[in-house]
Amino acid sequence: MNLFVKIYTVIFALVLLIGETLIALNTEKYWPLSLDDFVVAILLIVTAKISWDKTIHWFMPVLWAFACGNLYAMLFTRLDPVTGSGERIGLVTIALLAAAIGLAGSLIARKSKGS
Repeated sequence: MNLFVKIYTVIFALVLLIGETLIALNTEKYWPLSLDDFVVAILLIVTAKISWDKTIHWFMPVLWAFACGNLYAMLFTRLDPVTGSGERIGLVTIALLAAAIGLAGSLIARKSKGS
């Protein structure tokens, strides 16, 4: 399970990095709004590369929870009937579901390590 979670984490983070980079370059998005996504993606990759031991096993679920919260806020900001842009709602929904799977997987992997 830990290997699956690590591979899933790296793939999610790479897709997030590529997606955010393309959005920042090709839209008029204020680029500092992407900074938290870049930081989370990089930290997810670093956490996946570090051996799963007692000093790091708690950090990956925290990063996944942050990613879920960030995507949740992004989705419902876009769905706002007054100020929402309605842009890329399907993509953000898929990303939120993917992050929720990552969070669940990291919690299961953490629990299976006996923590």
